[in-house]
Amino acid sequence: MQHLEHLKLSLLEETFPTNALRRAPWASQREMFRIISENGSVTIESPTGSGKTAVEYTVLKAADLKRKQPLFLITTNKTLMEQIRQEFPDLKVALGRNEHQCHYFKDTLPADKQPMADEIPCSLLKDCPHRVDQATGKTFVEGAIPCPYLKQKFEAKQGGIVLSTMAFYLFTQLFSREWEQPEVLVIDEAHRMAEVVRNALSYEITDWHLRKSVELLREIGAEEAELLHDFYKKLIYIIKSKPAHQKTVLNAREVGALMEKLEVIDQSGLLRKLEKAVQEKVIDVVEKRETLKKLEVVVKDLRRYLRSFEYSLPDQNRHALNYTYAYYKEEKGEKEHVQYRLVVKCYYVAPIIQKIMGKTTVALSATIGDPEVFGHETGIRNPVFSLESNFPSDNARLFMPTNTANLAVNERSNRDLPKSIRMVARASKRLADKGIRSLFVTISNLERDKFMMMAEEEGLKAISYGNGVTAKEAAVRFRDGEGDVLCGTASNYAEGVDLPKQIAPVIFFLRPGYPNPSDPGTQFEEERFGGSRWALWNWRVMIQALQVRGRNIRSTKDLGVTIFMSQQFRRFVHASLPKWLEKAYVNDRTFDECISQAEELLKGK
Repeated sequence: MQHLEHLKLSLLEETFPTNALRRAPWASQREMFRIISENGSVTIESPTGSGKTAVEYTVLKAADLKRKQPLFLITTNKTLMEQIRQEFPDLKVALGRNEHQCHYFKDTLPADKQPMADEIPCSLLKDCPHRVDQATGKTFVEGAIPCPYLKQKFEAKQGGIVLSTMAFYLFTQLFSREWEQPEVLVIDEAHRMAEVVRNALSYEITDWHLRKSVELLREIGAEEAELLHDFYKKLIYIIKSKPAHQKTVLNAREVGALMEKLEVIDQSGLLRKLEKAVQEKVIDVVEKRETLKKLEVVVKDLRRYLRSFEYSLPDQNRHALNYTYAYYKEEKGEKEHVQYRLVVKCYYVAPIIQKIMGKTTVALSATIGDPEVFGHETGIRNPVFSLESNFPSDNARLFMPTNTANLAVNERSNRDLPKSIRMVARASKRLADKGIRSLFVTISNLERDKFMMMAEEEGLKAISYGNGVTAKEAAVRFRDGEGDVLCGTASNYAEGVDLPKQIAPVIFFLRPGYPNPSDPGTQFEEERFGGSRWALWNWRVMIQALQVRGRNIRSTKDLGVTIFMSQQFRRFVHASLPKWLEKAYVNDRTFDECISQAEELLKGK
C-alpha cells in the first residue's frame, strides 16, 4: 500500500475521541486502527459492541486534520444517522429531499398541505426565490428564506465530515457529481450497501401518472403527448396480457416493444417546452404540482429508463442486469387512482458501487459473512478482516430446539405454522410472568397478525405497529417499558432496533427469510444464477440470522438468548457463527428445555 499520512497508526490513536465513558481505545479498536493503517482500503467484520462507530469517526477525523476533502460517513437510514450524530455532533448531516419542506408554495398552500422537497418539480421552478446558489450560498432573491435542502448541501460542501445515507451519497456521486471523489469514504453497515442501491435505483411507472402527464402535455400543445400516449397504450396492452394481481416478469420482446415507444421522444426538447410553459404561467404549478413532478422525473430520467430497459435484456456477452415486471388490479377501488404498474428493478449494482468508492474506502459491519459473496453482491473487494469478540460467550445462548417444525413452505403441514406461533406466545407469557421480556421476529405480516391474536388469547401484552403506529414508534414504546413482547417482521426488526441491558433478553426468530418463489426477483435470480443461487440466498439468511441474534447483546455485560424456531435454521446457523460464539450454540434440547435454560441464565439479571 502506498503510504497515506492520514492513516498513520499514531495519528489514528491520537485522534480517537475520548470522554468520561471512553478514556482510551479498546483492544478491538486498536486492532481496527492497525488493520486500516497497514492496508488502507479494507473491509472489517467486527462484532456488535466492539466500537466500530468511534473507529469510523476517528478515521475521518484524522483525514480532516490533514485537510483531506471530501470526507463521507454513510449508513443505511436516518435512524442510524441520528444515533451517530448524537454521539459525534460535529458531523455535517446531509439528508435527502424527502426530509425537507419546500418553501416555494409557502404563500399559496395551507400549512398542512405544504409539500416536501421531493414532491415538487424543483428543476422546472427556475424563478424559485429560495433556490440556493451552490457556489456562493446566496438565495435567488436576496432576503428569501433559503431552501433547507439546498442550504444543507452548500454547508456540507464547505469542508468537514459529511454524514449521510447511502442513497443520498449514491445520487450525489453518480448523477449530480456535486462532490469530487471522496478522499476517504467510510461505510457503516456495509452488508446492506447492495440492497440500498438496488432500491434507490429502481422505480415504477403507473397508468394514472402517465394519463395525467399526457393530459398536461396536450394542454401546452406538445406533440410529445401523443408519443407518450403510444407508450401508455403499449404498456396497458402488455400488462393486461398478464394474470391480474400477480407480479409477472416481462420477456425480451415486451421490454423491446416498450423501448421502441420511448426512444422516439426528444428528451431535451420536451424538457425545454415544460420549462417554458412553467415560466410563462401556461401551467398552474400549484394545481398541477404532482403531475409536473411525475412528468419531470419521466422526462429528466428518460435516458435512464431506456438504459434500464436495455439492461433488462440479455445479450450474447452477458445475462440481463435488471428485470422488469408488471401487475394490475381487475378493478380500482372508489378512491384509488392506480390500476396498472410497471416496475423496473436495478439488480446488478456491483459496478455502480465500485464507481462511487472513495480513494480510500473503509467498510465495516458486524456481519460480512462469506467475503466472496459479499464482494459479488456489493462490488467491494478490498481485503476482508474478521475480528474476534471480547464478549464472554457464557452470556449468550443460541438455541436450536429438537422438537420444533420445519417451516419451509414445501415441508410444513397446515398445522405447523400456527402451532409454532402458539408455542412462542405461550413461552413469551411464561417468561413475562417471571419479568423477562422478549422480541418475536417473523417474516410475514400474516404471521405477525396471527401472533398478536394468539398473544391476546394467552393474556400476553404484545406491542407491534399498525393502525397509525410506525415500527420505530412501537420499538420506542417497548424500550420505554410498555408491553411484555415486541413483535414485527424481519424487514423492521432484524436490524436497526437495539434492545440491550436486558430490555428484551430473549429473542424468538420464527423462520429464515428465503425468497418467495413467486416474487419476480426470485425468478430473475433463478434464471440468472441457476443452482449457484443457493450460495447467495444462504448468505443472505445467514446474515439475517446473525443480525437478529445481535439485537439484545450490545455490550460485554448484556445477557441474551436467541431461539431459532424452524428446523431450517439447523442447516446453517452453526456454520455461520463466529468462532467465539460457537460455544453458545445448543442444539440438543427440546423447546421447553430451551425455555428453562433461558430462565436459568437470566435468573440473576
